[in-house]
Amino acid sequence: MDGTLAVVAFEFPSKRDPWLVAVIWAAVALLLATASVPIQSGAFGVLGVPLALLHGIAAGFALWVLYGTGYRIEGRQLVVRGGPFRWRIELDAIVSVTPTGSPLSSPACSLDRLRIAYRTTRGERTLMVSPADKAGFLAALARHCPALSPASEGLAARA
Repeated sequence: MDGTLAVVAFEFPSKRDPWLVAVIWAAVALLLATASVPIQSGAFGVLGVPLALLHGIAAGFALWVLYGTGYRIEGRQLVVRGGPFRWRIELDAIVSVTPTGSPLSSPACSLDRLRIAYRTTRGERTLMVSPADKAGFLAALARHCPALSPASEGLAARA
């Protein structure tokens, strides 16, 4: 043993709604199919190559968000990632976790979501997630957040 503290992590990938997967893959196909148009048409001159590259980058970004969205309980934090974006929420700051179907923007690839309310120095904030294993995610959070207890469909602050 080298004396370092091991970090126990629990990984939960995002649930992916089939309709959202289809929409993103259709957009990726369209972006890639039209990537050469700015170059071949010549209408954009020297901007043709950068525009074609932009198509490829946009396609890659969409796939990164779709397949790079997940949630990890790591040490004393919940780490939420959505493609290149990261949020770190202290487990002790979580106030409640409740089901929601809100379509608002969030690091979630499904509308079957959980709304996480947590305290920050700027007041209470919320973030929505959509773990594929919702029951496992809630159980892991309950184990690692002693201030939370199981509620009707989520987790709430202990009385």
